[in-house]
Amino acid sequence: MSGRAPMPFGWYVLSVVLQCAHVLGATVSQGVGNLAGIWGVTIPLIVGLLWGRSGPGKGNAVKQGFLVGFVPALIGLLLAVALGQVEPFLLAAGSASSGVAAVIGALIGNALAPKK
Repeated sequence: MSGRAPMPFGWYVLSVVLQCAHVLGATVSQGVGNLAGIWGVTIPLIVGLLWGRSGPGKGNAVKQGFLVGFVPALIGLLLAVALGQVEPFLLAAGSASSGVAAVIGALIGNALAPKK
């Protein structure tokens, strides 16, 4: 990997668990449901930031950061569609915006990473 930090599977698992938790939380709490969009992009932003602190390099932060935001959001949105919480058109837009949020987080985290 030429000195770049790989995207550990654990970051995907963490992000999927958090995305699904906020979707399920919206089924029991109107307050959580009202903030679903905010949670949907905040989760990948924070996960991307934390992962970016491992110093993945700018190119890796963009490519893998997008995936760590996009894939879990897509899974969470599939659950939300299945539960009738959102319309299917949000699958693309919501997943893409989460991917971008994770890239932003990863780039910020990468910039803040301790220099080696």
